[in-house]
Amino acid sequence: MNENLLFKQICNFKNDSLDDDLLKYATPKVLGMLFLNRMQAIAYGNMKEKRILESTNREFRNSLKMAYQYNIVKNESFYKCIDDLVQLLDKVGCKYAMLKGAVLCGLYPVGYRTSNDIDLLIHPKDITPISNLLKMNGFRQGSIKNDVFIPAHRREIIDSKMMRGETVPFVKEVNLPNMKYMEVDINFSLDYKNGDIEMINEMLNRTEKIEILGVWVQTLAPIDFLIHLCAHLYKEATALPWIEMKRDMTLYKFCDLYFLLYDIDDKKSDEFFRRAEELGLDKICAYAIIATYEMFEIKSEYLLMKSRKVLENDIEFMHRVYSPKEKTSYMYVEDSIFKRFFADDRKAMLRRELI
Repeated sequence: MNENLLFKQICNFKNDSLDDDLLKYATPKVLGMLFLNRMQAIAYGNMKEKRILESTNREFRNSLKMAYQYNIVKNESFYKCIDDLVQLLDKVGCKYAMLKGAVLCGLYPVGYRTSNDIDLLIHPKDITPISNLLKMNGFRQGSIKNDVFIPAHRREIIDSKMMRGETVPFVKEVNLPNMKYMEVDINFSLDYKNGDIEMINEMLNRTEKIEILGVWVQTLAPIDFLIHLCAHLYKEATALPWIEMKRDMTLYKFCDLYFLLYDIDDKKSDEFFRRAEELGLDKICAYAIIATYEMFEIKSEYLLMKSRKVLENDIEFMHRVYSPKEKTSYMYVEDSIFKRFFADDRKAMLRRELI
């Protein structure tokens, strides 16, 4: 339990306090958890800023330091790729928004966050012209396994578009420092299946360009960006296939919300939920925020209150998991998000829901 508390505290990098007595629990287990959850550089930066790194084992702190330094170099390569992609997309003239890491890697403190791919949100009608543009410029569809590109089969490409609301990733070998491949994921849904086209179109009509590390990135309006992060977190946390892969609760996704919402005021909280309700995503956003509060210490109690209010007549929403393949749902028998996160086998905590 003390290892879990230490892990939580060193990930809460925006908070001032950290219990020094917990540092004796800086064990290999905690180190592994940091790497598995892509929080290692944040832990290093947080502990360095609080001047407590020297209180940990040398191999513990050196592992974090090396990861932090690796991230800095990788992000320099990553934003070179983003700049190249921006210039490429300007040629096709389609509406799009860059999501998640393409924006966040440059907003976090240097080296804290990395991304393995560049996510684009587009209208379904633009899949073909953007796909063709990428293919004409050296991209191929497939996946990276053991640092080797594996081409996708035609059936896989078709199934991904029909069932997952996204294309098979587009990959190009770039051989940049700490980044061998540039990967682009094209999304045309906010769900694990084809979603509401009007919602996507409405979001794309509100995009903004912001300068990040010298690159002008086109992305969603700030509130829509937050809502998309919530929808993405919910999608993976409540989908049985992600639970089976043990990728449903990777902490960096919760940390993104903590980072952006840490000092949100009451007025912005109201605006956030008004917009979420307009899009029919208020319950999904409430889920993501309540779950984030269990892992991180956000200042605003008002935002948490608003989230609980949204779900007051459907508290089971926080515990329901969906199986797209079986077309059925499951319920967690453990209500605590915190306890679920540290469970070795979350699938074992599920029971088929009786309807």
